[in-house]
Amino acid sequence: MADPRDELADIIVPVAPASVPDASAMPLWTMAAGLAAVICIVLLSWWWHRRRFVRALQAISSAVMQQLGAPDMLAGRLDAWARSRFGLDRLEAAASPQGVDADAWAAWVNALARLRFAPASPGSWNDLAALCKTARQWSGHV
Repeated sequence: MADPRDELADIIVPVAPASVPDASAMPLWTMAAGLAAVICIVLLSWWWHRRRFVRALQAISSAVMQQLGAPDMLAGRLDAWARSRFGLDRLEAAASPQGVDADAWAAWVNALARLRFAPASPGSWNDLAALCKTARQWSGHV
């Protein structure tokens, strides 16, 4: 008896694929896609890290506008923001950061110190909002 596999082999011819992918090009595409993904992740994390001061100032400004917390507590947060933003150990009126007007800096630091350590007054919220507005202008300069 004849082997059925031999008889069918002549009848059924396997279909050739329409296009054969080049095996050497596939790793290049995957490496390029992986590299592009890594670059995108690094750029997004760099952008996120760079904008951390802006996000922190927006949170403080929002709390001031909604009057969440005591003015002296929010002034303390604004003080901490300014120290970290400008890389200072402490805020001094005489030592203004590079790119900031010295007189405006001295007035800002003195107003912030008054809000932090003096008793709260009815205009404290307006003064704090003005300090946040000035800080927002400075946040992009340095």
